[in-house]
Amino acid sequence: MKSYFDSSVLVKIYVTEVHSARARREVQGTRQVPLTWLHTLEIGNALRLLAGRNLLSTEEAASLLEHFEDDRQAGRLVEAAVDWPKVFHEAVQLSRRHAARHLCRSLDILHVAAAAELGCARFVSADARQLALARAAGLKPVDIRAER
Repeated sequence: MKSYFDSSVLVKIYVTEVHSARARREVQGTRQVPLTWLHTLEIGNALRLLAGRNLLSTEEAASLLEHFEDDRQAGRLVEAAVDWPKVFHEAVQLSRRHAARHLCRSLDILHVAAAAELGCARFVSADARQLALARAAGLKPVDIRAER
C-alpha cells in the first residue's frame, strides 16, 4: 500500500520533535517514500527556519540538510514524477468542495492532491484538518499523533 507523508512528518524524522518516534516508525515501515518538489521546498525551508529561530545551530541545520540529501541519493526518499498541472487542478477541486468545512491551507490541499495524483492509498500527517481532507479525497488517513 503506497503511503504519502506530509512534509511535517518527514521533518520529524530529521529533527526530534513531538511525535518523531511515530513518524520514524511509519517511514521505516514503508518500502518507498515518495518525494515531490513540494516536499523538498518545505523540508529545506523548515530546517532553515529552525536555524533562523535559533532552535538549531547553523551547523546542525546544514548537517540535517546533508542527511536529507543523502536519503534522496540513497533512494530512501524516491523522487516522484508528479503532473503538477493535474495536481493544481485537483487541488482547486478539493478546495471548492471541502475548504469551507475542513479549513485547510493551500499547501495542505496541494499535498493531498499530490497524494491522489500519485495513486497513494494512505496519507500520513499530524494535521487534523489535512487528515480530514485526505479522508474526504478517498485516502486512508494515518494520524501520527495517535499511538497504534
